[in-house]
Amino acid sequence: PASAAPSASSAAGEQQAALHDDTTRKMMKHISTWNGAVTDKYHWSQSIRDLTIEIDVEECRAKDVQVNVTATRVSVKCQGKTILEGKLHEKVNTEETMWHLDEGKQVVINLEKQRETWWKCVLEGDQEIDTTKVESTRSMCEYDGETQGAIRKIMFDQNQKIQGKPTSDQIRTADIMKEAWNSPGSPFRGSEYDPSMLNLSGPVSEDFFADVEKKRIEEARKSLVGNRGGIGGHPDGGPLLG
Repeated sequence: PASAAPSASSAAGEQQAALHDDTTRKMMKHISTWNGAVTDKYHWSQSIRDLTIEIDVEECRAKDVQVNVTATRVSVKCQGKTILEGKLHEKVNTEETMWHLDEGKQVVINLEKQRETWWKCVLEGDQEIDTTKVESTRSMCEYDGETQGAIRKIMFDQNQKIQGKPTSDQIRTADIMKEAWNSPGSPFRGSEYDPSMLNLSGPVSEDFFADVEKKRIEEARKSLVGNRGGIGGHPDGGPLLG
């Protein structure tokens, strides 16, 4: 009897350790709860564009799982038993919905949001998160091409200013001025290009570049009309009639 106590204590310790290990494994097998939360039915995470739901199920095969997603609702059944069902917080693009069974014990569903916004919950009525506290940093690839270009321009200009070098607009202006340096009507015509004579330190408006482009087009048209007239045609490009 005296030796039974340590044995019982040891068994209880092993049981507690096993329970702790099982809990740890369950926590580790979830991909992430980044910008999401843990509910009593599932774990979820999100980016500004998509959302992932992870649902623990009894060990099964993929054919035992039925996932039905519409624009506004989601339903998950395993071996005929409904394990998740409800109205989505916002609409999703059903054609981009994907799901898989992970290690036979977890259903993972990926949803693409119709609207780029942060969800406060997955299903209406479930526990909500504070969306003002989400990590909203986005990778460059998540932006469209135009926005990526604008971001790169800002980053380049900031780096140039730190190094005391001209910004992208100033470089663009200098290139235009260099091209126009010896153009007809230029006060610098006939002299060597000297960028120090130009004031490129201030901001340059898009109107300036638009005006330059307009003048380029006008000059090109005049040149084209002049060439047509010189090879036996009217200034308007029509044939000469004798």
